[in-house]
Formats: sequence, C-alpha cells, structure tokens
Amino acid sequence: MKSSLSILVSATALAALAACGGSGGDSSPQQGSKVAITSANQSQVVRAGVSAGLSVSLAQGSAGGVSPAGVTDRAHALSGVLARAMSAARVSRKGIASASVHSAAAITDTQPCGVSGTVTIVLDDRDNNQALSNGDAVSATFAQCKDSANTTINGAIAITLTSTPTDTQFSASANFQSVVVTDNGATSTISGLVTVAENDMPTVTETTLSVGSSGLTASTASTGYDDAVSFAPGFVIKTDETSTGEVSVTLSGTLTAQSVDGSITISTPQPMVEASGDSHPSSGQVIVTGASGSAVRATVLDNTQVRLELDANGDGTYESTSIVAWTALSA
Repeated sequence: MKSSLSILVSATALAALAACGGSGGDSSPQQGSKVAITSANQSQVVRAGVSAGLSVSLAQGSAGGVSPAGVTDRAHALSGVLARAMSAARVSRKGIASASVHSAAAITDTQPCGVSGTVTIVLDDRDNNQALSNGDAVSATFAQCKDSANTTINGAIAITLTSTPTDTQFSASANFQSVVVTDNGATSTISGLVTVAENDMPTVTETTLSVGSSGLTASTASTGYDDAVSFAPGFVIKTDETSTGEVSVTLSGTLTAQSVDGSITISTPQPMVEASGDSHPSSGQVIVTGASGSAVRATVLDNTQVRLELDANGDGTYESTSIVAWTALSA
C-alpha cells in the first residue's frame, strides 16, 4: 500500500512530464542539455520530475528513527537506508559508553538485520567523548540486509555528523556508495553526496535534503517504471510531515532524467500536500522549465486529477491546458 511518500514521486513526476520521452538504461545520466517541452512530452516530463524527487525523499521516517511500515516503494530508499544506519549506530554507541577501557576512537560492530543479512557499523568517536556528537563519523555497510520480508539493502554509506544529535534535531552529510534498495519489486540505486537537516517539533517534522557538490544519481527499476536521474549540486527537497501523517514536499533545482533525454529545472510555488492514506497529493503546484523557457505548470486539482498548462514557446503565456489523471503521472 502506498504511503504519503508517494507525494514526492508525484511531485517529481509532474516535473518530468514536460520533457521528451526516451528509453531507460543501465547508466545514470550526466547533466545534459535542456529538454524542449512540448505537447507531446509534457506528461513524461512531469512524471520524470516527480518520480525522481520521490526516489530520494526523506518523508515518512526520521533520519534518527526507524521508517514506518507502508512507506512507498521507491520514495523511501534514501531515508530508509539513512535511518537504518543511524539506528545501528545508536546500538553500536552502547559499546563505546560501556567500555571500561577506550583505547581507540573507532569501533566496528556487525549486527544481524531483522530477517537476514547484516549491517556492519564503523563508528569513529573523533572527540573520544563516548557519545555520538558533532564531527563523529559513522559508516554502514549492508550485506543482503533484510529487516522485512520485502526489503533488502546492499552497499555502503558514510555519514559525518555536522551537529550533536538530540531527540529533536539531526544534521549530517551522507555519502551513498552504490547503495541498492529492493522494496516490493522496485529497485533503487543511489550514489553521491547529500546533506540532511531534520527538526522534530511537537506536531511536524521538517527535513531538508540538499545535493552536494559532486551531485547525486538515483536509478529506479520496477515492473511499471524504469529511469535514471542525475541531480545537480544544490538540488533541494524539503519535506514536512505532520503528526497526523499529512506530508508536504517542495522541490527546487535541476535534474537530468534518462527518460526525457535531457535536463529540466523544477520549482514548487505551492507545496505538494498528500493526506495520510491517500495515494496521491490533493493540492500543490509544480513548474518544470526546459529549453528556451518552455515550461509546463502542473496544478493538483484533487487526489485524482492534475491540470497541465503548457508554454511551449517560452513567452510566459500558457497557451494550452489539459486535465490528466494522477495515475498517468505517477510511476
């Protein structure tokens, strides 16, 4: 069952629908030339944009906790791995705190995953204070790690804390090293550097993910969807999740999607908002810009329909309008 993580996929899909169509492949694309958005490719451009954003969303599951059941397949790949790594690090930290002699700052701890496989944590307590704190480094290597019957993680992630984590705040840089997440038949592969900042308030959790200077690549393959995306440095995904399960997502930046054979720039004048239990957002607006100012504006009418407005010549005027079903835009 889909969760509110699908909002990010939806937002990115809205972005990708404006580009031109193309076939999937095995390699992640490099930042390419802008795609000219036309009536023929506007839906594909929106779809690519929304699905890409969801593939690395931090919605539904805090960086320091455990992702809840029901998270959308592609959408939670990055957040699930980060959450799992930090959860394991907290377990390993007990080994530091309980050690009577602490001769070396770095410790290694291999833990069994919930169903099968392992995760190996190397925790570098750089200030030797026997706690996770600002500047400490955590690496996690997943070997066929299954915490549920449907999810498997392989690969490694290196995390450097940029503040001392508390019960309400977490910030770090994370380097994903060919991390592969298979979830309910969908496989996501993530490589690159991101920074993440999370603020947990009484009624809402705010998470901001920013792509680092080396960029971020994410590929997704499933029965109904296959794409590879390269996020440009500075691409930002901001997610707010309320205590009732409502999620809002904003996207900002440039990405190159193999499915549209080029790059597009995404902005979110109105956050994409999805209610708990819904399969798609019920409000929000995404604008995708391509070559020569061509653009498509996708406005969510409800959780079943989206209005697409096309400015093919880039003069600032949307000359055509169409209504499409969310199911046509979501991967």
